[in-house]
Amino acid sequence: MANLKRKLEIYEQIFQTFGPGVSACQISQIAALLHVTERHVQTILKNLVSVGWIQWQASSGRSKKALLTCQVEPIDACYGSARSLADEGNLDQLLSILSFGGRDAGREFQSYLNNASNSNRRIAYMPFHRELEELKPQMVKRRTERFLVTQICQCLTSLEKGSLVGDLAYHWFANQDATTWQFQIRRGVRFHDGSMLNAKDVANCLNRLIQNEYWHSVYAHIIEVNACSDDQLEIKLNQTDWHLPRLLARAESSIFKITSTTTRLIGSGAFSLEVFSSKMLRLTRNEYYSREAAILDRVELWVYPEWAQDKACAQNQICLQVPDNTVTTKSDKCASFLVIQNPNKSSTKRHITFEDTAECKKLFSKISTNNDQGILVDYGDYSKSEQVTICSLIEESDSFSAWLSFFLQYPFANHELDVGILKALDSSLMSIRHERDFNKAGDSLVALLSWLSKQNVLKELKHEPFVLELSEKINGAQVNGYGWSELNKIWISLDSNQIT
Repeated sequence: MANLKRKLEIYEQIFQTFGPGVSACQISQIAALLHVTERHVQTILKNLVSVGWIQWQASSGRSKKALLTCQVEPIDACYGSARSLADEGNLDQLLSILSFGGRDAGREFQSYLNNASNSNRRIAYMPFHRELEELKPQMVKRRTERFLVTQICQCLTSLEKGSLVGDLAYHWFANQDATTWQFQIRRGVRFHDGSMLNAKDVANCLNRLIQNEYWHSVYAHIIEVNACSDDQLEIKLNQTDWHLPRLLARAESSIFKITSTTTRLIGSGAFSLEVFSSKMLRLTRNEYYSREAAILDRVELWVYPEWAQDKACAQNQICLQVPDNTVTTKSDKCASFLVIQNPNKSSTKRHITFEDTAECKKLFSKISTNNDQGILVDYGDYSKSEQVTICSLIEESDSFSAWLSFFLQYPFANHELDVGILKALDSSLMSIRHERDFNKAGDSLVALLSWLSKQNVLKELKHEPFVLELSEKINGAQVNGYGWSELNKIWISLDSNQIT
């Protein structure tokens, strides 16, 4: 631990895992995290306590959990050590410790100088009601986790106000029957760890996606994804799909760095993931974002479990302090709550699966009888659907791809529907993908939803509009299809006494 740079790297690993504040943990957890012996952990903790970065309150007994308190931000710990080196003019050692954790020394030196001259940081907070699930783009199903993935990662394409635009790709085209697509990838894009992103990284992520059990039915028509060069990607399909670029704008299609050395999500989006713990998440502005860089320096999501009792599913908040004076913004975007069933099955003694959200629980209580058996399932889990299912659909960035993805993914066959209905459904979905005109394809999708409703197979039980509470000083926010606002679009007004 004599090496200050290594000490900072070890502390950052601990901080990223346990976060600021008090955490209950065991010596064995830290040993596994750092890949050292439990005996060596004792030495590490003593050194970190001695410099005032942590507090450690041990408990007797091998299985007992101790209390770990991270008292200082890793970068602030670095800056605290850097001040004496800067005062001495020792630039070599200063740059050395500023590069801890693989950071770019020159870039961090500029940040250090800016920090020394201006301590006012632009930080927004997102109070939240439950612990977050791990941010794995191809695994997350819940709305807020998928939103956060979109803030950390980029996709090939993006949707802005319903229009398809480039993201990692700046140009794309298909062959005559839309079974082969070519995408031109932007050059100079970097992952948050500084490494370059190229077409091979995109191909690796998308090839993993098409093999993912949960998403397979949505992307099953993709045969292979190949990187033809560093900036050219080719996607081959086994059937025509003129709307593939819209599908590739969805959160599960996000491009991230595949690595065996860290479980932390590394993307190339507007914000990098700095801390992910059970109590909080921290996003930091990516100054080298390939599109419009964020104005906020940092966004933090803090977990308040007591919110779960009163908070509506579709209600979120972005503020500058907790509590804060807020204004309420409603959106035309909604969460749709659906019931899916076989209309020819008995209406008594039904097995009803329903998602584990507060709203789906209420809807189950509303439509069920004493003879019905309720089966609570994880959000987005359709595997147990048999007789009746209550679930939700979030339009996210694009209602067309959201509904298309849902129809492709949901196991309608589990309900033992009439063969004619299943064939008509499959035929409609294929026809929609074959329709080159997007407006006509969209009309066909709406017609399919209407037809299923008339067949009494699928009905929308409720629309719940998204509500976003915003600090009075936050500007530029627009409620999106996740019920949040794109974090790189918002900015903070200055107080009148700050204007010079």
